[in-house]
Amino acid sequence: MMAHFRRCGHGSGPMHPGGQKAVAEFAAMLAARQRPVPWSGRGDAAVRIGERGLERGRPLPGQQPDADPVALVLIHPDTETTLTGTLRCARARVHGAWTGPYRLLTHALAGRELRVDIDLST
Repeated sequence: MMAHFRRCGHGSGPMHPGGQKAVAEFAAMLAARQRPVPWSGRGDAAVRIGERGLERGRPLPGQQPDADPVALVLIHPDTETTLTGTLRCARARVHGAWTGPYRLLTHALAGRELRVDIDLST
């Protein structure tokens, strides 16, 4: 038996399983972006970088949950390697708690480097 899959929105028949996965990931990213989970000051945070980008930020150990600014380092969303040194981040820049769908919006996933002189104080 041979399965025919759509390659674009104009074909007939079922969508390719890879296409279904991409659509599901994109829909989850949009939902997470519109309704972020509030960040409690514990765990990783989604930090706004530029207009649309988000990065995974990890607060330093011993940091108070209600601190403003927050001392954190930006880390790679998949490998968890450190991308920056310690940054002072205004609490207003924290989008919410880090969730998996945000990885689509990171510089690391897009293969772009973060600026060395990144300023998150405002």
